[in-house]
Amino acid sequence: MAAFLAGVLVLTSLNQTSLSQWKQWRCQGRPTSKRYFNYAEGFSVAIPSGLQGRAGQDAGPERGVAVPLSRDCTGVVVVYGEPNSLEWPTPADAITWEVQTQTKDAPQAEIQRYRTRLGKLKAAGVTVKRGATSEVEAIVVAFRPGGGPVYTARLSTTGKRYKQDRDVFRKVLRGFRLEAWR
Repeated sequence: MAAFLAGVLVLTSLNQTSLSQWKQWRCQGRPTSKRYFNYAEGFSVAIPSGLQGRAGQDAGPERGVAVPLSRDCTGVVVVYGEPNSLEWPTPADAITWEVQTQTKDAPQAEIQRYRTRLGKLKAAGVTVKRGATSEVEAIVVAFRPGGGPVYTARLSTTGKRYKQDRDVFRKVLRGFRLEAWR
């Protein structure tokens, strides 16, 4: 229940702040390079060469890492794990929820769903392009086998940066791996 309330709080906060402010928060925190490890959530992710991750931005338990893709944080990749508090049966159901949430404020958004991988895990994904603001988000969701965290990788960028940032996002997706919980 606490995880569900934290998720609702994050969504409420995101709705009350602009996407650019949310991205700026992702660009803060302690620096990390090469590989970010989160044993509490059971994963690690490679930080692409030439980039630096940022961890520990939020109050409460650390869920993941952000990778700013530009100095002004116009583009950012965020990878995190969290409990399946909304009890989605499949990653595709989590993506359906994301689409519903994303299109509530932008009903004209262009939506493209797809199947993909997060590391070696089967995953579902969606790309949301908002024509009015030129913002683009790519969201990939996978479940830990046997239950446990839901893993989410999210790219948030602009239409102008999308192609170059998408290539980095794909590297991050390939660099994800499961770790033993500690």
